Amino acid sequence: QAERDVVRLIRDTWAAIDRKDWAAYAGGFCEDGEFEIMGDRRRGRAEIAAGPARDLARYDALQHFVMNEIVDVDGDRASGQWYALAVHVPDAADPGAHADVGLRYRFRARREDGAWRFEEAVIDVLWTAGMSFAIAERPDGP
Repeated sequence: QAERDVVRLIRDTWAAIDRKDWAAYAGGFCEDGEFEIMGDRRRGRAEIAAGPARDLARYDALQHFVMNEIVDVDGDRASGQWYALAVHVPDAADPGAHADVGLRYRFRARREDGAWRFEEAVIDVLWTAGMSFAIAERPDGP
């Protein structure tokens, strides 16, 4: 059951990104959680949610295919990885033009008050195709 619950956390959290539901996305992380993408480490729920809200604002449509989840549970802790194919469509009127990214997510999670949340998630970009994909600059620098 715990493994299934962690897989549900993975899927729900990244489905929230596709909906641009940043509150639901942030809720998938512990208060002191950390997230890293392309060398940018984000700490705490507010910063974790602000990242994709900024990075993905230029896209009209997002679609993440999550697969090959490997979850190792040890009591109230879990770790593992999954792969994702991320499709980023900047203009809904031109859905054939998009930035595609092949990703590996490595994670650690813990169960708090009966709910699983990520302590840490790190994205490894494995490949890109189509339009160029980059994360946005932070207002205060990289």
